[in-house]
Amino acid sequence: MPSPTEPPPTSWTHRLWWLLLLLAAIATLGFFYAVSQRLLYPHELEWMEGALADHASRVADGLPLYCEPQAEHVPFLYAPLLFWLGGLGMKFGLDGIVALRLIAVAFSVGSAMLIGHWVRKETGKMLPGLVATGLFFAGYGWLAWWYDLARNDSLFVFLCLATTYQLRHGGRKNWLWAGLLAALALLAKQSTLMWLPAVGVGALFWNWRVAVRFGLVSVVAMGASIGLLHLFTDGWSTLYLFEMPQHHGWVGDRKLGFWTQDIVPMLPLVVLGLLGFMTGVRSKTISWPYLAAFGSGGIACSWVSRMHVGGFDNVMMYGFASACVLGPIAAANASKFWRIAGPVVLVVQFAWLGYEAWQRSPSVTLFPSDAHRKAYDELRQVVAAQDGPVWIPGHGHIAYREGKGTGAHGQAIFDIMQMLPRLPSGDFDLSALADPTKLAHLPERGRVALAAIMTNTVKALAEKRFAALVIDEIGTGMFPILFHAGIAGDDGKAETPDDPYVRLPGYAVSNPEAVKPLLGYVVHTPYIYARRK
Repeated sequence: MPSPTEPPPTSWTHRLWWLLLLLAAIATLGFFYAVSQRLLYPHELEWMEGALADHASRVADGLPLYCEPQAEHVPFLYAPLLFWLGGLGMKFGLDGIVALRLIAVAFSVGSAMLIGHWVRKETGKMLPGLVATGLFFAGYGWLAWWYDLARNDSLFVFLCLATTYQLRHGGRKNWLWAGLLAALALLAKQSTLMWLPAVGVGALFWNWRVAVRFGLVSVVAMGASIGLLHLFTDGWSTLYLFEMPQHHGWVGDRKLGFWTQDIVPMLPLVVLGLLGFMTGVRSKTISWPYLAAFGSGGIACSWVSRMHVGGFDNVMMYGFASACVLGPIAAANASKFWRIAGPVVLVVQFAWLGYEAWQRSPSVTLFPSDAHRKAYDELRQVVAAQDGPVWIPGHGHIAYREGKGTGAHGQAIFDIMQMLPRLPSGDFDLSALADPTKLAHLPERGRVALAAIMTNTVKALAEKRFAALVIDEIGTGMFPILFHAGIAGDDGKAETPDDPYVRLPGYAVSNPEAVKPLLGYVVHTPYIYARRK
C-alpha cells in the first residue's frame, strides 16, 4: 500500500490523463490555427500542389486524366480519387488548390476523429480517445505540415483507417462495406496494396469467415475498379499507376535509415503498441493480433514508401496513424506499473512531436512570407500579360487560373524519364530515346510514352504553341537541355535567328528565390523564354 503521504497510483494516473488531454487540446488548436492561415492562401505551399490542381481541372473540364504524354499534360503516377473529388469541387466554383486543400483538411480531421472513436470503442473510455485524436494532430509538424496540403495522403490514410475499423466494428456485413472501402482506398493511392493485405491476415486470427469474405470482396471490387480504369483509358491508367512505378529507383540508405532515423520520433508509440500486443497475446485477447497486423501494415507501408525515390517525410503518416490507435489503447488498458508508465510515455510522445515540429522552423516552413506572396503575385501578372498559353514546368495552376492553359509538370516528366536505362554515373541514358533496343525491357505503352513525350513536346515548341515558357533555374533547369530540339530551331543551335523562343534578360520576378516552396523539393529563380514574333 502507498504511504499516507503519497497519493494512490490511480490519482497519479488520472492527473496524467488530464495532462494528456491538455496537450491534445493544444495540438488540436495549433492545427486548426495553422489551417486558418494556410487553407485559402492562393499560391503553392509545396511544389506539386498546383500541378495536382491542374489534374483536377482536367476532370472539371471533361478531359482525360490518363492519356498519351503531351506538352500540355503528362499524368502523375497517382490514383484518380483525389482528382475526381477536386474536379467536383471546381465544378461548384472552388479554386483548384483550395478544393484539394479542403479535401485534405476534411480527411485529416476525419482521420483524427476516427482514431479517437476507435480508441474509445476498444477501451470503453472517452479520455484516451480524445488524447488519441490530439496525438494525431500533434504529428502535423513532424510530418512536414502535410495534413492540409493539396495532396492525396490524408484521403488515403482515412480510407485505410475506415476499412480496418469497419471490418472490426462494422456489425453485420462488416466484410462487405470494408471491402468496398478498401477499393476506394486503392483509388486514393496504390500503397493500399502494401497496407490492407496485412489487415486481412490479422482478421484471420479472430474470425476467419469474415477475413475470407473481406478478401473476396476487396479483390473483386479492386479488380473491377482497376479494370474499368484500364478499359476507359485504353490502358494508359495501368501504365501510370502500376507499370511505371516499377521502374523507379530505391533510396538504399532508407532500408536501415528508416529504423534508425525516420521512425525514431514515434518510438514511444511503437513501444506502447508492442507492449499492448505482448499483453494481449498473454491474456489471449483476440483483438490484439488484428490490431498488431494493422499497425505492422501501416509501418511497412511507410518503410517501403520511404525507400522509394521521391518518398518524403509525409509517408511516415501511414505508420503514425496506425500507431496513434495502438499506443493509446495499450496505455489505457495497461495494468500495474504500466498504468502510470503508459500515460508517461504518451506525455513523452507529445513532447517529442512538439520538438520535431519546432525543428521544422515554423516561421519559415509553416507560414508563407510576404516575399513569397509578392513573388507569386508578380509571376501571375507576368503570365496574365502573355498573349497565349504559358508552360511553367515548376509551378502548376498559375497558367490555368489566368486562362493560359496548362503545361506538363516537371515531376511528371521526370517520372516518365525514370523508365530510361541509367548510365554508370546514375544519369538517364538519353541516347536510349533514339535506340529502341535499349528500351526493349519496357512494356509497349512505356516505349510509346517515352517517344510521345519527346515527339509531342518538340512539335509543340517548334510550332510555338506556347506564348511563353517559364523555367526555374533551380529545380527545372534541365528543361532546355532535355527539349533542346524544340527550343533551338531547325539548325539545332541555341541563340540563333531560327529559334522559336528567345530567353528574355533577367528573371520573371523581382525576388527570384522567393518563389521557393515552403518545404519539399526546391525550385526557384524563374526566367522566361518568349515566343519569337
